[in-house]
Amino acid sequence: MTRVRLGEILIQEGKLDTTQLQAALAYQRRWGKKMGECLVQLGFISEVELCHTLSKALRIPLIDITKIDPGRITRELLNHITIQSARANRLVPIALKEIRHKKRLVVATSDPTNYRLFDELQFKSGYPLLVMVAPDSDVEWFIRRYYMGETETLPINYISGINVMDDETTEGAAIPDPISSIFWDANFTGITNFGSPTASGKDEKNKKKR
Repeated sequence: MTRVRLGEILIQEGKLDTTQLQAALAYQRRWGKKMGECLVQLGFISEVELCHTLSKALRIPLIDITKIDPGRITRELLNHITIQSARANRLVPIALKEIRHKKRLVVATSDPTNYRLFDELQFKSGYPLLVMVAPDSDVEWFIRRYYMGETETLPINYISGINVMDDETTEGAAIPDPISSIFWDANFTGITNFGSPTASGKDEKNKKKR
């Protein structure tokens, strides 16, 4: 599958203009960084806005990986992606989950346009992928915490307001684990482009209340 260009997506979504894109490309050539990182460092877009835009444009769910129960991130799970690959490709494994009677490897990435990598990972792991979007700084936090064991590190976006929970959750109510909460809808993941349960999921919830 042909890789989608991040700059083109952001221009189509009205988040970037051609002058900014050219400046980011020049910055990328000079420093050899990924385009998303260049755009954020240049101040053209925030990490959170970048994730929301990619989620909406590519119809890929957004997740806050800092809220995942640490007990779910096992060494067996991490072995599906090496630390070298995780760092180079900004992609980490967050669950091995059965969806629609088929076990899938759920991954979070700050670069959901790298389709060639996804194909290679599916082939190597033997599992179909379910790709989710996360801020790059959170991906780095995940790598430091779970691959490198730096338990004291804090995610940059821990006050960012990224929310994968139901907007109708009341104050004081039990907050579900993100990995459980991304599978409301058997046809997709049960999460909308903006990180809330699908309308059908809410309708089902309302029926139970009656």
